[in-house]
Amino acid sequence: MCLELEVWHDLASVYIGLSRQRDAEICLSKSRDISPYSAARFHITGLLHEAKGLHKEALKAFENALDIDPTHVPSLVSAAVVLRRLDNQSNEVARSFLMGALRLDRMNPSAWYNLGLLYKSQGTASSSLEAAECFQAATILQETAPVEPFR
Repeated sequence: MCLELEVWHDLASVYIGLSRQRDAEICLSKSRDISPYSAARFHITGLLHEAKGLHKEALKAFENALDIDPTHVPSLVSAAVVLRRLDNQSNEVARSFLMGALRLDRMNPSAWYNLGLLYKSQGTASSSLEAAECFQAATILQETAPVEPFR
């Protein structure tokens, strides 16, 4: 992925965090002009849809990212999060996405945290123990993670 594409994606993410959705859309448009088939762009588009409360559209964007790159860990985690929000019946599918993300990146605190939420929602004693272990892993990984990822 070229540096210009990464800059547009990073800028779109910043704008989403600032609730400046129109600016994020412009950045994603510039990104699409550079590379129409980018898993990262579809992922950020999904995050934008999520910020707008459009969860089904967000899920579709994450699925598009995974069609391009089935190993795109951020999209696996985000798809699981949206599935959990949309439908409690999708817990097994969400769990599968999170386990897939962890197979690819054992050091992903977001995957551990969301797996913990999934276990916690099951409400059994054994799932509560699993949840606690996931939350502990997420906390340790988050505390030791660099402020910016190494590129």
